[in-house]
Amino acid sequence: MDRRRLGLMTAVLLAFGLAFLTFSFEVQIMTHREPAPFAAPVVDHIEANVIAPPPMVLRQLVREEFSLAHTLDPTTHVHLVFTTSCNQANRLFLSSSLQISLSRVGHRGPLTEIVLGCSDDDKQLLATRPTFYYDFRYHFAPDFSLQGDDHYTPYNKPFGIRHFLHHATRPDNLSVALIDADYILFKPLRINTGATWAKYYQNTNMRKPDDISDTVVDGTALAQNMKAFLGGRWFNNRNSTMKNLVCGSGHCANVSTDDAFEFYEPAGTPYIMTRSDWHRFVDDYVNFTVVGRHYQKEWMVEMYAYGAAAANQDIKHTLLKHLGPATPAYQNTEYWDFLPNSTINPCLDSIEMVLPQDPPVGIHYAMYYGADDKINSGYWFSKHRLPKDITECDAMLLQLPPPTEWTKIDSMELNEKARQAKRHNVWLECTLTKYTNQVLVEIKSKMCPLGFNTHRGISLDATKTKQSAYASKT
Repeated sequence: MDRRRLGLMTAVLLAFGLAFLTFSFEVQIMTHREPAPFAAPVVDHIEANVIAPPPMVLRQLVREEFSLAHTLDPTTHVHLVFTTSCNQANRLFLSSSLQISLSRVGHRGPLTEIVLGCSDDDKQLLATRPTFYYDFRYHFAPDFSLQGDDHYTPYNKPFGIRHFLHHATRPDNLSVALIDADYILFKPLRINTGATWAKYYQNTNMRKPDDISDTVVDGTALAQNMKAFLGGRWFNNRNSTMKNLVCGSGHCANVSTDDAFEFYEPAGTPYIMTRSDWHRFVDDYVNFTVVGRHYQKEWMVEMYAYGAAAANQDIKHTLLKHLGPATPAYQNTEYWDFLPNSTINPCLDSIEMVLPQDPPVGIHYAMYYGADDKINSGYWFSKHRLPKDITECDAMLLQLPPPTEWTKIDSMELNEKARQAKRHNVWLECTLTKYTNQVLVEIKSKMCPLGFNTHRGISLDATKTKQSAYASKT
């Protein structure tokens, strides 16, 4: 064999060897990129005579994706609607928080934000904002908060829903659930599934608990029980002046106090009615709000007007405790019985949420939540104290309250009812703090391509409240 042939064969062998090594290296790289399997759990030895406490769910809610191609059941799915003002503080956070909660619990059906008072430039800006729910929609309407010389922001709710009903660009035949922006879901909201909801009904002598269900048909609606706030305002046996002024010769003038208290006046969001009921109801809702404000300047007149309009159209509401509770102290009218004594400390882990087996459908987080008795001291979660710049890229996240918020409850001199209220307050305090941070991270992940601040530095200590989410600002 001459040197030329020997050199050629050597070169071929070297090339083949190099190719083989390269292939092996690439295979190893690809193999290492593959996700490792979950490790098998290590089971500790358990004493036979030790009874484990009932388990609490410790998990993150996981986003579920749906497609607009999925068919909705017009009997059981609802169209969720809420109103905001274009210049409303923390509008982006509130809207995103609601959307994300729907995605995480696997809710299905449209979600429409009725945004009032936007200029054309505002509308273009909103079109660039990220969304977090598979069927999220905007509906733009004028600002209705000024009627005559009366500036009253809640005018936007009845006027806004009427504008939506008359002018929506994508109408459907789903029942409509009107909720508030400061609302998050812990379960999908469905109706007419045949569910019996006696557990979530405040027993009265007007109805049998076994008859309480999730039924929504023409003439029958669902709403949150708000008897602790709203009962006996315009419908009472002491003074019928406001009822007469608002109802005039209408049907609601003849509705008894007992019927109003059971079916109409103490209704709170979510308001869930058939679309046809909304159409025959909404003009009364608007007009009664305007008339009511002419005689009363109370903030909740719009809510009184809702109950009067329902009475006038004879749309009986099943008032339930678990659709959107807000105040843990109101255990008779709201569902605050979902945290057993074995509940894991919800303030212990800084990220993972402690989620109960049977939470409410949603929470209306309109109040202050914490362990202390006065909101000017101690740790409190409140939407009212969230800095207005909290969604900006360089803004800090919330600092979780200390675990002692939970453990100190046992040392308080409280009866069991008050202790239960404290537990739910602190659960909300820490759960809403964690969820807020998760929402902020999702917002910033889409809006901050150069990165964002993840430092949890905003204290919820009432004595350290700041107007800004920046460390360098007060």
